[in-house]
Amino acid sequence: MWEKQNRRKIFFRENRNEISIAVLIVVLLIVSPFLSEYFMTGDNILNLLRQTAYTAIAAVGMYFVILIGGIDLSIGSTIQIVGMVSVILLNRHCPVAVTVIAVLVLSMGCGLINGLLVTFGRLQAFIVTLVMKEILAGIVLVTTGGASIPGTEVPQEFMSIGAGYIWILPIPVVIMILVFGAAFFVMKRTVYGRKLSVSGSNRTAAYNSGVNVRLVQISAYMVCALCAGISGLLTVARTGAFQPSTTSQGATGMEMNAIAAVVLGGAALTGGTGTVTGAMLGACSMESWQICSR
Repeated sequence: MWEKQNRRKIFFRENRNEISIAVLIVVLLIVSPFLSEYFMTGDNILNLLRQTAYTAIAAVGMYFVILIGGIDLSIGSTIQIVGMVSVILLNRHCPVAVTVIAVLVLSMGCGLINGLLVTFGRLQAFIVTLVMKEILAGIVLVTTGGASIPGTEVPQEFMSIGAGYIWILPIPVVIMILVFGAAFFVMKRTVYGRKLSVSGSNRTAAYNSGVNVRLVQISAYMVCALCAGISGLLTVARTGAFQPSTTSQGATGMEMNAIAAVVLGGAALTGGTGTVTGAMLGACSMESWQICSR
């Protein structure tokens, strides 16, 4: 009896941030029908989940970077360049599989550069990623001239990734669940997850215990960029065209949404705290609030 009560107390104490956000989401869902009679319709709920997927996937990646005490301000521009390159390649009849692999490798390359400059260059993450953001945004601007790129040759196979369904769930939502599940498993069940946590909470202790802190930091930036790449693919796949000026659908500005979601989920910008679940719930609560306030 007492053992069960102690377990409950420990559970609530360790997960109080996640529980608080979950309660907030439930309250928003209860209140929302009074604000709009159309909110609780099936189509609106699915649209909410789809919109959440873009931010949530980016937030999961941002969580890895914030956990080690870093920050990545370049993911919005990474999403942009992934979308641009995807449409350009597909318009030139590049196979969908090759395009997907190419742009994800491109996004991870951006993360690798960020990680190398932060760790071996010993530069501030804020400065490095801000410069990377401007460089990528400049490449997009020069390439497109600020104009959209219509997906005249984008195959339906690619567009189904962003607009299709698996059973009743939109494919972006399914991918969001898979990304969350993979990140949750890594953080809870792998040595790498423990290395991330200890590198964020106490780098000196991590180094003294044999952890290659630099390698862990670089990998965190690569994971963050990979998640941004996935979000960018899903965004452009929904419309089949590239819009360089897009902000609310996953381009410039996404970095602030992702950071806010992670911090709202209980992570500290100094690193060492927070959970993947909290980041996911933070993204869900933000999207729920935005839709309720419209």
